[in-house]
Amino acid sequence: MRNRNGSLGGEASDDQEESMACRGATNSGELLSDATYELPFTHKFSGKAREDHYAQQRGDWPFPDVDTVDYQKFLTHRDAARHGRMLANIPASYTFLEGNYSIQFVGGLYYSTIDVGTPSVPFLVALDTGSDLFWLPCECQSCAPTSSPIYEDYGITNALNVYSPTDSNTSKTIACASDECHLYINQCDANGGGECLYKVNYASVNTSTSGRLVEDVIHLIPNDGEPTPTTVPIVLGCGQMQTGSFIDGYGAPDGLIGLGFQNYSVPALLANSGLVKDSFSMCFGPDFSGRVVFGDIGSATQTSTPFLRVQPGSYDTYFVGVEAIDVGTDSITVGEPALFDTGTTYSYLNSSTYQQLLTSFDKQNTDYTRIPVGSEEIQPWELCYLTTDAIIKTPSIDYVLNGKVPFSVKFPFVPLIYQNRTRAGFCLAIFESNANIIGVNFMVGLNLIFNREERTLGFEETDCSSLQANSGAGPAPESGGPVTGPKAPTPSPSRRPPPSSNTTPGPGASPAPSGASNIAAFSLATGLALAIVHILL
Repeated sequence: MRNRNGSLGGEASDDQEESMACRGATNSGELLSDATYELPFTHKFSGKAREDHYAQQRGDWPFPDVDTVDYQKFLTHRDAARHGRMLANIPASYTFLEGNYSIQFVGGLYYSTIDVGTPSVPFLVALDTGSDLFWLPCECQSCAPTSSPIYEDYGITNALNVYSPTDSNTSKTIACASDECHLYINQCDANGGGECLYKVNYASVNTSTSGRLVEDVIHLIPNDGEPTPTTVPIVLGCGQMQTGSFIDGYGAPDGLIGLGFQNYSVPALLANSGLVKDSFSMCFGPDFSGRVVFGDIGSATQTSTPFLRVQPGSYDTYFVGVEAIDVGTDSITVGEPALFDTGTTYSYLNSSTYQQLLTSFDKQNTDYTRIPVGSEEIQPWELCYLTTDAIIKTPSIDYVLNGKVPFSVKFPFVPLIYQNRTRAGFCLAIFESNANIIGVNFMVGLNLIFNREERTLGFEETDCSSLQANSGAGPAPESGGPVTGPKAPTPSPSRRPPPSSNTTPGPGASPAPSGASNIAAFSLATGLALAIVHILL
C-alpha cells in the first residue's frame, strides 16, 4: 500500500492542502446544478518542482535551462510523443477507432490532487482534455512505481498512492450486465467473471491502460464557505495494467482524469449527477499553473465558436472550425478543423497553411534580419529573427474561427536565448504537421470554456493568476473568481482590446502606433516567461 500523503515536497503548504480536493462556488438559495467546483492544477516541470529539487540538495536540475533552445527541443519531442500518429505522415483519422478500444491522446502534462473513496485517499492525477476515462493505479499487475527519482525531480517527495477498492467503504463493482458497463466502455469479462473490463489505447506508442470499472466517490469542497465536502459518485477505471508512457514516469504515474467529450468523462459524470452544468473551464497562468472549474459557463462578455463533429452525429473531442488566418494585411484561407488541445505545448498547422503563413509573415516582417534556415542554433524552429530589443513589433496573427470569430494570438513567439543568457532574437512558435492543433502556447492568459451542453468553446483574456488566487475556502470573490452563470468582466489590464484593433501589447509593452492595426507589439520579456512555461511542459 502506498503512503497516503501525496503532497509536493515535505510538509504540505496551505496551497497544497487546498489542492487536495476540488473547490467550488455557489450562491445560497441556488440549485445545486448552478454550482461550480474548482480543481487547481500545476505542471510537473513547474518552477516549484525546480525549487524543491534544489532545496533538497539533489544536485543539478536534470533538464536543460528553461530559457534555452535545448529545452524547446525537449518540448517538441514531448509533443511528438503525445500526438505520435497525428504529427506523423499518417492521416489524423487514424487516431480514432470504432469498437471496444478507443484511440486517445496521451496525457500527463498537468496534474492535480483529488480525493477518492471512503475514507478519502489523495491521488496526484494528470489532467487531459484529449482523453475521457478517469483511472487510477489499482490491483497492480503493471503500474508505475510508487516512488522514483524522476518524481523527486518534479518535487514529488512522498510515495504516491494505489487505489484499493476493498479499502474503500463506498467502492462498488460494476457488473458486465449492468447498464453502466454498456453505457461506458462495454467490454465484458471473457472468462465469465462478470466484471466490466476496459482497455484504452493512447496515441503514444505502446501506451495503454486496462483493468476493470468500479464506482466510488470523489470529494469536492465548495467555495461558499461550507466546510463539509460534497461527495459525488463517479465511475472510474481500476487500472491494473499500464504500459508505455504510463509506467516510465513521464506519463500519469498516479492516474489520469479524462476531460474529453465522451459520456464517461469526469465533466459528463458530474453533470449527469445534477451537481453542475455540463461545462468546465481551464485557465493557464504565465507559469502554466492554473485551475479547471467544473460547471463554469463563462461570462457574458466571452467570445464563442461551435465545436465540430469529427464523425457524423458525434462529438469525439474539442475540434473547432478555422475559416482563415489573418497575418498582418494578408488573409490565408484555411477551411479546416483545428484541435484545441491543452496537452500540447506548441501549435501546429498543415503543410500548405504553414508555408503560406511563413511566407506572409516573413514578407511583412521587414524590421528584423532573418536567421538562415537550417542554422543549428535555431533548430527546431524555421522562422527566426535577430534582435536585442525587449519590445518587438511584427505582423499580427489572428485565427478566424467559424462564425467569423476572431482568436488573436498574443504570444506566438519564443525568445532565442543562448546558454550565456544573452538575448539573440525570437522565433515563430508554430510547427508544420498534417493536422491543425492549437496548443497551450496560444492559450496562455485565456479562460477557456468547454461548454459541452451548448457544444461551444468560449474564451476571453483573463488574469488567470488572480483567478487562481481568489479560489479557495470562504465566500466567492466579487470579481475574478468562478461564479454561477454569466459573470462580470474581471478588471484586468490584460483584457482583450476591442475587436476593431489588432494591437496586442504584452505586459510592459507600449501599444502599437495609432493606425497600425495590422501590427502587434510583443514583449520579449513576456516571451521569455512563456518560453519558461513551454519548458516546464
